[in-house]
This record gives sequence, C-alpha cells and structure tokens, in this order.
Amino acid sequence: MDTPMGTSTDAESGSREGESRDDREPRGPDPSREKKELRAEMRNRLAGLTEGERRAAERRIARQVLELPEIQRAQGILSCLSFGSEVDTWSLVEGLMEAGKALYVPRADAGDPRLHIHPWPCRLQTLKMGLRQPPLGEPEVPFDEIAELIDVAIVLGLGFERRRGFRLGYGGGYFDRFLGEHPELLSVALAFECQLADRLPVEPHDVPMKRVVTEERV
Repeated sequence: MDTPMGTSTDAESGSREGESRDDREPRGPDPSREKKELRAEMRNRLAGLTEGERRAAERRIARQVLELPEIQRAQGILSCLSFGSEVDTWSLVEGLMEAGKALYVPRADAGDPRLHIHPWPCRLQTLKMGLRQPPLGEPEVPFDEIAELIDVAIVLGLGFERRRGFRLGYGGGYFDRFLGEHPELLSVALAFECQLADRLPVEPHDVPMKRVVTEERV
C-alpha cells in the first residue's frame, strides 16, 4: 500500500501494521499443492504392488464387500468401473448382479460439474486415460430418482484417510459433489492397504467415505 503525504490516521497506521504482520507470519499449507504431491506418491505406492499381491488383495476386498450387511440389504448399487491401478470392480459388479442387485455406473463429463448415473449394463466408451464410461445419450437415471433407486455407492480413488475416511481423488470433485447432494447414500470406498494415509489435506468441499474397505480392514 502506498503511503499518502502528510500525517496518517491511527486507523490507516493500524491497517498497514496488520498487513505487515500478516506478511511476516508463515502461511499454512496449500491443500491443492499437498494433494498434487500425494497423488504422485500414491501412484508410486500402487506401482510397487506385484501382480500376485494385487490379485490376492482384490479377492479379499471383493469378499469383504459382498459380506457387508448394508450391501446384502441394498437393492440398488452405484459402482465405479475401475481402470489403471485401481482396485478391480469389474468382477465385483458381476458378483453383485448375480446376487440380484440393480447396478448403476457413473459418467463424468468435462465442463459439467454433475455426475450422471446410468443403469448397468450399458454401452461404454473409452476415454484418453483408459477410463471406460457410458457415452452421452445413453439412458440415465433422472437426478430426482437417484435417492429412490440407489442405496450404496462404491467409490474408488488414489488415497484415503484411515481415521476419517476422506478421499484423495483425481481432482475433478465429481464424487464429492454427488455425495454431498446425496448424504443418504452409504459410500463404500475400495482401496489397497498401501493407499491409506494417516492424514490427507482436506478442503471444505471434501466429503468423507462412510466405509473404507481394504484387504485388511472394513
């Protein structure tokens, strides 16, 4: 702030002193920057799993999910379709359908903040990163019917906080917005044990998972 010529008032002086003090005080960590660094760390952890470790862990995770009382009682289940190094959900989706559950899968479009929900099975398209999702125009669930049709949301991500269940996603915020709009849903996160962290940076829009299932815990 430029100082005017002449004698300043007490208010002006106090204001400048306050600004100077703020400039000297250390600033808190930037959650966005922390998340970016943690995403890289989690990708490295996932890359360190052997194929045998991964398959054994996925079998245990799927078994524990199918044994959850909330899953057994559920009529409709929304499930992410896994890609890359995520916990496999394709075989889990088949098992849930064999158990008589109505399955739904998500679609996220760039420039559209809402998560769109489609009945499964349906046609899929493959995005650049390898993620497969329903194309625009495929039959979808009206927003005002989601709460009536879906009881559980099975969610994936890069990392999760052990104690509070906060999720480290890919930066789009789609599931945080969706779960914030539908607090009645039971959110069940699937992760390998190596994806758990003691603490994650949290921003106001972040929504914690209600369950986090790994090969070692529920």
